[in-house]
Amino acid sequence: MTETNYAIQVSGLTKTYGGRTTTPILAVDHISFDVGVGETFGFLGPNGAGKTTTMGMLTTLLEPTDGTITVMGLDARRHPYAVKEQLGIVPEVSNCYDELSPWDNLMFTARLYGVPRAAREMRAAELLKAFRSL
Repeated sequence: MTETNYAIQVSGLTKTYGGRTTTPILAVDHISFDVGVGETFGFLGPNGAGKTTTMGMLTTLLEPTDGTITVMGLDARRHPYAVKEQLGIVPEVSNCYDELSPWDNLMFTARLYGVPRAAREMRAAELLKAFRSL
């Protein structure tokens, strides 16, 4: 991880959909912002403003059309797994599955993010132990 004063740096971030056979739909239009290390940052806006699309790009789940994203000094395009390890996101809607146990929810999510089996089991055990003691 590179030493930086910023946790997140976004420059000229753009996302369009379509374009080859249809008129492109502009979802995010060249936005730029910085989030300092230790800073609390809220990402607010009206429906359709591009918040979800931007978060998809920040978390490396969506590929930007243009622009750069750096998380803790890591280029999100070149180091997507390392970037995911740095982020904690609280979505608008719960992303837990009620029909799964806490353990199974953690295993499922870790697997989606490409966490190796031994690491996801160790991390899940640590998290469950920590939250049961609250």
